[in-house]
Amino acid sequence: MAFEAALGIERLCTIREIAEKAELGAATVHRALKNSREVRPETRRLVLDTVCRLNEEKIARAARFVGG
Repeated sequence: MAFEAALGIERLCTIREIAEKAELGAATVHRALKNSREVRPETRRLVLDTVCRLNEEKIARAARFVGG
């Protein structure tokens, strides 16, 4: 997880985190996020689903932290 020390909070997911969770290479994730034609639609969907899932987890964790 990436941590913003100045803010004292975690940032949303990084390309490396997405790649690790989706079991893909960072370059593939980057191409999928840039909507490259080289990436299959199934792979793009996997990347986008992974981004949503990771960000939801971080937002929920932050909400629990703020809420007590």
